[in-house]
Amino acid sequence: MHGFMGRRLRLDMTRLTYEIEDLPPDYYRKWIGGRGMNSEVVYNETWQGMDPYDPANPLCFVCGALGGTFAPLSGRVTVSTRSPMTCSVMGTDIHGHGDTNMGGSFGPMMKYAGYDQIIVKGRADRPTWVVVNDDKVEFRSAHGLWGMEVKKATLKIMEELDDPDVRVSIIGPAGEKMVRFACVMNSFSASGGRTGMGAVMGAKNLKAIAVKGSNPVTIAQPEEFIKAAWALREKVHVSPSAIRRRHEGTMDLFDAGNDIGINAHKNCSTGYMKDIEKIFGGVQWADEFLFRRKACWSCPVGCGRYTYIKEGKWAGFHCGGPEMESVCNLGPRIDSVDVAGINVLCGQVNELGMDSISAGAALSWTMEAFEKGYITEKDTGGIRLEWGDIETSMKVLDMIARREGYGDLLAEGNIRVAEKLGVGMDIVPHCRGLEHISVDPRIALGFSLGYAMSTRGSDHLKNYSCLEFPGCAQSRAYQIDEIFDADGAKKFWDNFPSQMYQIDTKPELCTWSEKNKCVSDLVGCCCQAIGSWGGAGDWKEAYTPMFRYATGLDLSDEEIFLGAERVINIERAHWCRDGSARQDDTHIDRYFDEGVADGPYKGMKLDRDEWAWAQTEYYKFHG
Repeated sequence: MHGFMGRRLRLDMTRLTYEIEDLPPDYYRKWIGGRGMNSEVVYNETWQGMDPYDPANPLCFVCGALGGTFAPLSGRVTVSTRSPMTCSVMGTDIHGHGDTNMGGSFGPMMKYAGYDQIIVKGRADRPTWVVVNDDKVEFRSAHGLWGMEVKKATLKIMEELDDPDVRVSIIGPAGEKMVRFACVMNSFSASGGRTGMGAVMGAKNLKAIAVKGSNPVTIAQPEEFIKAAWALREKVHVSPSAIRRRHEGTMDLFDAGNDIGINAHKNCSTGYMKDIEKIFGGVQWADEFLFRRKACWSCPVGCGRYTYIKEGKWAGFHCGGPEMESVCNLGPRIDSVDVAGINVLCGQVNELGMDSISAGAALSWTMEAFEKGYITEKDTGGIRLEWGDIETSMKVLDMIARREGYGDLLAEGNIRVAEKLGVGMDIVPHCRGLEHISVDPRIALGFSLGYAMSTRGSDHLKNYSCLEFPGCAQSRAYQIDEIFDADGAKKFWDNFPSQMYQIDTKPELCTWSEKNKCVSDLVGCCCQAIGSWGGAGDWKEAYTPMFRYATGLDLSDEEIFLGAERVINIERAHWCRDGSARQDDTHIDRYFDEGVADGPYKGMKLDRDEWAWAQTEYYKFHG
């Protein structure tokens, strides 16, 4: 095979054995690769009512066809399993599909070892880590690694193997303690954050997988592939988006959110924090804290950050990151403007191995619950957490990761905390138990519908509806023509920004954009190259020609797009099998009953009748 390695590796943690499975070309034609392979396994090898911590629950790592090649931004790896974090409003014991996507270089190295996918099942009787080097697989004791934070444990593995080129996917203390929003980390600070993949890894007593390989990724049409890859690299490299991101990282989206007035503030009660642009943004952050840029595999952008704090209370602190969502959820969401302290919080969650969004949500829920009188120090073991309190937040985050005291309760995720305490369910911004990111769902209705319809709970990266934001029309007009007729596209943008909070076009936009995003997950490339923030155009222009050149598979653009729909459908089927459907495709009452608290969109809220219409239209577009 070309592009693909044609094999997957199955690890049995109970027996400490492994099996190498050959995959036929027809399998790749159907599932395209990447996320599709994971979603197929997770659906077909789990069952209705299955406990996500059941040893039989498959934890899957997969890299797409373009991973390990010269294709730009091709370092992504998808991690999937039945999620311990997400749930249905019908009950927290109803679970469904979960996955996350991370950069770094673990995925390409997995392919060099000879595998498109690694599937982990079983549970070791003691902490274990795995070394994969081509066809040689070893299970080693993680006794000396258990309890270590991410960076230190990764370095120790590299030292033990005496190989700085080995690539390691690993969990921190939060994963070991099965914090429901624990993440998987690789390349020190590349995070697979959402839906609790690290918790399932911890449930298997698996600390890390280290990969190294010497197998080439062969290309079916090398000359055409190299020409297309160079052209796309150059297009991305010189795009306005990439130029901004080299300096600001994803913090350029933080600036955009500030300008529009949608960044979460005070537990997502409002999307506006007064005068925040005067305090910090992407340019200010880079000027003050950027030590150097980082890039994932084969990336011409290099939006990754490495932070160093030069002076003040936190002088000398350094860490990988942060990303925009981490800053927003550990900054404005908890009402803090201590930018240096926010950097420390972002570094702390990476070291502990926790999703920064759910971690910030846990802090901000507690702060609002105190403010409203829902809880007292009696509920938290004497801890009082108030808006903007960085130092207490650091203490609580450590308690969460180690499941100590009140942290043990927060480690279950906000919806379960509110359920157990019997208060505060009204202030948990979530869909399917997964807390919202930073965009206020009452304002940006493309994102709002995307949260609710996501196949992994509230999330923006399953439905990348950035097309509704300003600054996109000029560079993305040809994409919009695929969604609307020419008059519709013109009307859409002529009415901006009002269109952002008018729901008329959102069902069609969301249906298209979630498939568009899925294609990038299938081929194993970063969504930054496509969509409104990227410089490469849409999936037809960016990735599908290279996919055909790499693999030699004669799949048309329409067949690849149909493959994306097939993947979305099987992820949705996972939820439907457990009884979660239309009743979960919505938001909490707060966003229908309470208007935005402040800012340019003060008073705005969702309309129930419009929402019901949008749900129905969305289902129609999916057939």
